[in-house]
Amino acid sequence: MKKGDSIIGKNGVRYTIIEAVGKGGQAKVWKVRDETSKKLYACKDYRKNSQNVRENIESLIKIGAIKDRNGNVLDSVVMPITIVDGQGESFGYIMELVDLKDYTTLTKAWSKPGKYPTPSAICNIVKNFALFFERLHIGHGFCYKDVNEGNIFFNPKSGEIKIIDNDNIGLASKQTIKGTPYYMAPEVVLGKNPNADSDKFSFAVFMYRLLTGSYPFAGPYTENYCLKHDVLINDPETAKEIFGRNPVFVWNPTDKRNCIEKFNDPQHRGQTACWKRLPQVVKDLFLKTFVTNLSEARAAERTSDVAWRNVFESLEKNLIECPHCKTKTFSELNRCFECEKPLPQKIRGVTFLVLSAGENKKQMSLAVGAKVRGDKISKNLPSNDLIQIMYSERTKKIGARNLSQNVWTIKKADGTTLTCEPNKIITLEADTRIAIIPKVAQLNVIALT
Repeated sequence: MKKGDSIIGKNGVRYTIIEAVGKGGQAKVWKVRDETSKKLYACKDYRKNSQNVRENIESLIKIGAIKDRNGNVLDSVVMPITIVDGQGESFGYIMELVDLKDYTTLTKAWSKPGKYPTPSAICNIVKNFALFFERLHIGHGFCYKDVNEGNIFFNPKSGEIKIIDNDNIGLASKQTIKGTPYYMAPEVVLGKNPNADSDKFSFAVFMYRLLTGSYPFAGPYTENYCLKHDVLINDPETAKEIFGRNPVFVWNPTDKRNCIEKFNDPQHRGQTACWKRLPQVVKDLFLKTFVTNLSEARAAERTSDVAWRNVFESLEKNLIECPHCKTKTFSELNRCFECEKPLPQKIRGVTFLVLSAGENKKQMSLAVGAKVRGDKISKNLPSNDLIQIMYSERTKKIGARNLSQNVWTIKKADGTTLTCEPNKIITLEADTRIAIIPKVAQLNVIALT
């Protein structure tokens, strides 16, 4: 294909090639014009015919669009419209031409001022990307196979996304592409075909790049291996060793071979600073994928798209305005995610509904750290300290320590029952019920702050 050529799609529409707008290792992208409607489209032109790729694109054309649970088309996803044949072995497909002037990529977000998204936009990026993956995996039984920075664009102000190169989408059993270096799961690096579980890994790599600017396995162990063996990091056999057989997450809490925390070069310092400013609940999502469930045997347990969406929906609901830069930032942090200045200390606590035999119902609000005597809760309880409200920085959850001599009976919102021995701590959730003494005094959690 070349500028000025006229091509006819399998849908019978004639297109004229206007100009080149991009290229990659296997294909070139052209701006084309529908000669009937005069509307502009994009055409991805493959230099060589691949029957698997062509069949995969044809199956995607039949689907037409990725839809949400309500049947609405996800306009963030640009799907193939029709096949076009070129000269010789070349072929291509027509897709929507997307206006990306307000969008950026991960590379530009970290290299160009004003392109990095705000915390509010980050929440939307994660939610939108997670929704796309959820519909792909659950709604269609497909996997994406090739998460990379050239496919995924986002608006740094709103968090809207555009996924523009989707000919790789398909069934795991249909071999079309392995993926992009640094984004491939260990089992894919070692030769297995991509699937929904390897997508979870690639998703987490994209999120790690978004939130820290680097890659999850880019540390001294990786660098020293290459230096010791005088090899390049992108050498296939090298990749199999450091990304396939023996990958080590730079924040692995037990294996410190790849730890970057004490290194002084700018890249590692920046990555360390970014990691430390993440809410713990987000760090846990990465640890679940890159440490606990890194191996192929545990791949199904990697952090799911639904888990990513749920966490960032919760973070979004709790965004607060930084008093210094006026940007909405994560309330779970001690410092603003944007300007890094200290945030006002949030008062955490719990509000109980107190139920006591022979007494009227009443509410009691307690801040973290507070201790309460039994007789302040009910006249039926002794005057010694009964309960202390606790907070875990690791789990970001509020709990209650049993300071009494009695075993508490606990009933959670889902109906689960358990006990809390004296001097032990029970995690508090909405609608948790604590029977201090059965049929005598009970505390029901009605609010957590």
